Amino acid sequence: MQDFFEKLWNDFKVWFVDNYGWAHLLAFVVVAIAGIFVIKLILRAVDRASKKTKGKKMSRLAYSFLSNTLRVVLYFIYFLLIFMMLGIDLSNVITILSASGLAVSLMLQKVASNFASGMILVANKPFEEGDYVSCNGVEGTVVSIAIFSTKLLTPDNKIVVVPNSTLADNSVTNYSTNPKRRVDMTFSVSYDSDIDVVKKCLYDVLDAHELILHEDGYTVRLKEHGSSALVFVCRFWTEKANYWQCYFDVNEAVFKKLKEVGVEIPYNKLDVNLFKKD
Repeated sequence: MQDFFEKLWNDFKVWFVDNYGWAHLLAFVVVAIAGIFVIKLILRAVDRASKKTKGKKMSRLAYSFLSNTLRVVLYFIYFLLIFMMLGIDLSNVITILSASGLAVSLMLQKVASNFASGMILVANKPFEEGDYVSCNGVEGTVVSIAIFSTKLLTPDNKIVVVPNSTLADNSVTNYSTNPKRRVDMTFSVSYDSDIDVVKKCLYDVLDAHELILHEDGYTVRLKEHGSSALVFVCRFWTEKANYWQCYFDVNEAVFKKLKEVGVEIPYNKLDVNLFKKD
């Protein structure tokens, strides 16, 4: 065992001194450190340029996508250089990937699909950074779009990572495009209720709320004759930032108002009749 370590040490000294191994090691460390520094410098310059040109020609979301793509490309080149300096034969890696066959091809197909979808999203601009969107059962505020996926921040402060292909292949609802949103609500009352009284209650609630855009008008009408109640539809407009505030406020205010004027709000009942046998 001692002879083995002595031989190993002698071989290292020959490589380090006689074969200028120290120079190769120094060059490797310099390239490894300088490469990381250069990549961060380039990405910082791109980010600075995106902030200076914000609102011009290219959107912030497009810069986010291109910046993430550039990051992947730069690190890919960086690791190629590292492998070459270490003397790793990349042809062996390619041979292993080729032998994997179908699994690798399916993986690359998904990767290419998500990348192409990201380019489509940047080109079509269905949403911007900061917009509130929903797609395929997921909704949230757009945080960033990366090379393969988009990050959404949900109302309960969770980050959802959605593949770009999902956003490109499905319908996306953008709630932030227009400055105003319409609030659609329905209210059920007993069949014994006076229609005009119910409508006046709804109008009174809407007129009293300061965040509702009164100049845009309301819609308060009897929508349908339900199985156990009259259903009224109530529609009004508000600023998009005030949507949920108005929704909850009106919901609570209508309940109080109907109860105040004596309008019955129906609920499921079970009538039990007992018959006594003689």
